[in-house]
Amino acid sequence: MGNQLRALTLLVVLTPFLPFSPAQAQRTPEALARTITNILDDPDFAEAFWGVLIVNLDTEDTLYQRDPQKRFVPASTQKLVTTASALVLLGPEFRYTTRLYTEGAVREGALLGDLVIQGAGDPTLGSDRFGEEPLAVFRAWADSLRAAGITRIAGDIVGDDNVFDDTPYGLGWAWDDFVYGYGAETSGLTFQEGTIAMTVEGTRSGARARLVWDPLLTDYVTVENDSRTRRAGARVEEGYARELSTNHFTITTEVPANGADEEALAVHNPTRYTAHTLRLVLLARGIVVEGRAVDADDRLPPPRYDRMTSVASHVSPPLAAIVEETNQHSNNLYAEHLLRTLGARFYQGREEERGSIESGVEALAPILMEAGIDPETLQLVDGSGLSFMNRLTPQALVRLLTFMARHSDSAVREAFLASLPIGGESGTLAGRYRSGAARSNVQAKTGYINSARTLAGYVTTARGERLAFALLCNDYAVPTRRVNAAQDAVVEALARYAGRSRP
Repeated sequence: MGNQLRALTLLVVLTPFLPFSPAQAQRTPEALARTITNILDDPDFAEAFWGVLIVNLDTEDTLYQRDPQKRFVPASTQKLVTTASALVLLGPEFRYTTRLYTEGAVREGALLGDLVIQGAGDPTLGSDRFGEEPLAVFRAWADSLRAAGITRIAGDIVGDDNVFDDTPYGLGWAWDDFVYGYGAETSGLTFQEGTIAMTVEGTRSGARARLVWDPLLTDYVTVENDSRTRRAGARVEEGYARELSTNHFTITTEVPANGADEEALAVHNPTRYTAHTLRLVLLARGIVVEGRAVDADDRLPPPRYDRMTSVASHVSPPLAAIVEETNQHSNNLYAEHLLRTLGARFYQGREEERGSIESGVEALAPILMEAGIDPETLQLVDGSGLSFMNRLTPQALVRLLTFMARHSDSAVREAFLASLPIGGESGTLAGRYRSGAARSNVQAKTGYINSARTLAGYVTTARGERLAFALLCNDYAVPTRRVNAAQDAVVEALARYAGRSRP
């Protein structure tokens, strides 16, 4: 009896900390609704707001809803709007082309003028995410210059980012995000995603840690090393800062003696950073550069490409691959570039407004309307969802998902579906749904910023019915893992559901 009492007491104590777990497969819509309601109404979420909509893609029947037309902070589920619109408007095979021009005559191996990089808004230039070494493109350009007989540049290396406007951040972005790669500045010309790769390596306990960064551009960034090495086995305590509008970094990260910490740190002015990196590569390849690396915005008049000679170019991966990277790993920079690209190419307003966040939002409005979404019911202030000022409804997300699942262009439809993480397998869902009916079944985009945890995508029921869902949770006061557990329990219940959609 004593053992039974102790076991019962232990169960009562542990119950609030156990992950949510749907019971046996539900066979009626009413039973499924009760299961979902019990999960959402857990006392843990007394202060939270849930927005939920679950719809059968074939019958359009609603299986469950809670405040489907209420506006919520969507976090990175907003990337679904950006990437879907980009695929529809640009097409999965669209590619960015960044071009290199010479301005001036070439005499006896010397370019008597500037070397100009015309940015196209490509977020992948110099990225290692697609199997290319970051500096490879600039080495190839150096070879192209040599092939054209150029071994000396008398002018400057000029970076032109004018395909986009000069607003580097979304409205309402937190200033302390600006040092990190996920908060990198958006620019019409960027290299290595506007970041340096910083590694803090432990040395001996109590001593300063070692800093290694790539590319090593000591005359573009300055780094103050206030890092420390902790005892072996201790946990990492991150500390990264950059003075606003500068490239002066202070590193206070503490790492164990047997460990290291790696972080992508965002630089200021990616345009000049790109030009600066190209200049260093040219020098390393034996091409003399007498001028500086400059941003075209700092010079007048703007570049006149009709008076220049194109000597090299770089073509990005296809849009389908860029969208896949954006959604699989929730790449903020890529989403921001995609939104501004829509504004640069499809906005019908004044020329000077093209390539901005606002013009991008205006350009994608027809796609929203085609999906049955009233743009006036939403508030979009960036492309990635990093701002707390964004607002989407569960209904808008589910209508968008339905629209893309049924899209008449199979290439668009398949590229969008392939971009979504798969439960237990890929992207931001690789560590979730490791077992159960939702494993290798659910395809969804995650979202997280402080007190906003969101999930939207597709799942197939035990009867083979395809569902679209949006699960948005805002203003929760419990650890995020509890929200994850609730969302996962709802999706697992949907995957196990053995009934039909119609009551």
